[in-house]
Amino acid sequence: MHMGRLARTFLFSSTALLLSSCCMFKPRCETPCSTGCVTHIVLVDVADDSDIAAMRADSDRLIPIIKGVCGYQCGTPLDIGRAAVTSDYDLGILVQCASVEDYKAYLEAPAHKELVAKWGSKWKSFRIFDFTTTETLTP
Repeated sequence: MHMGRLARTFLFSSTALLLSSCCMFKPRCETPCSTGCVTHIVLVDVADDSDIAAMRADSDRLIPIIKGVCGYQCGTPLDIGRAAVTSDYDLGILVQCASVEDYKAYLEAPAHKELVAKWGSKWKSFRIFDFTTTETLTP
């Protein structure tokens, strides 16, 4: 049975949309991060491993609702046996904002402050990496 061109296009488009929606949320920013953005990465080592799921749930609940956050992901280390890849953390959080101003607003947002106030004292250690994808963004 031969599938028509329109049917193939629809099937491909539907599959791509379904697969891409696995890591999506509704952005709360006016400007998409596609042309340049600030990326904020936090790698956390939680003092009590039994807290990892709860901290991830709180991050998933609080970070995406912050105005100016254009991208967000949160997860645990992936170990596929690559010696050069570090996995000495419990939870990785990635936040993207379209501008330095949006990033500064994110840092001051009540939801961000709530997350840090609740979980910061439960971290054994953490590392933060901030970078921009364009040289035109300045603090």
